[in-house]
Amino acid sequence: MFEPNSIVIRAASVRTVPSQTPRRRALATLALLGLGALAPACASGPPPAAFENRVFYNYDDFVASGGGSVERPYPPLDQKERAGLPEYVGVSILGGSVHLSRPKSWKIRRISLTPERRFVEYVSPNAYLFSIYERNDSTADLWSEVLERYEEDVKAAGAEIVGGRVPVATGNAQGREYVVKRSVKGQKGPYSNTSHEVVLRSEHRIDVVEIVHQGDTPAAVGQEMLRVMETLELH
Repeated sequence: MFEPNSIVIRAASVRTVPSQTPRRRALATLALLGLGALAPACASGPPPAAFENRVFYNYDDFVASGGGSVERPYPPLDQKERAGLPEYVGVSILGGSVHLSRPKSWKIRRISLTPERRFVEYVSPNAYLFSIYERNDSTADLWSEVLERYEEDVKAAGAEIVGGRVPVATGNAQGREYVVKRSVKGQKGPYSNTSHEVVLRSEHRIDVVEIVHQGDTPAAVGQEMLRVMETLELH
């Protein structure tokens, strides 16, 4: 599902599906996101486009202050480097409401501590961004109500939904995936951006995970993201 242009993936918190293991749910999600079939590969660093595209890869825009307030260590999800995969560190983010195991090489690029609008955005040496955002939907609302509000937000932002409500799951959650096309500002003018966005809900919250990639998809992304997705939990 990845295209040569930049791609965004969003996800949100979900209720556990007892009949599926976290790994199986993560594999299903990665398959839908176009990452599941990728083979392992070593990171070779960002491609030239990563430095040319200042919209998604502005390396000078890292936020150094406040990081400790967004991300805290979560040792149970630590994992040493193995089988061609990087070392992972377990982290607790967004006030302890989200736990995941992320590659140690990820760096915090941007953060927000605004109540009910918190987010953390990471950048990977493999030239993609991974972000988690809060949404203000109530978990007492029906799925249809949550999805309708999400769709309204997408359309209000001037984006076009070209496919959606595909069942997916990640970690301890399940959700609905969308394919969205957006017009993104660039140095030389706007260009089209295809996004894969998954609305996930748990018993306690609804969050959004976003992955942004520029250029051809590096094979390392699929294997790196598998552990991230299978360990992602929202509380």
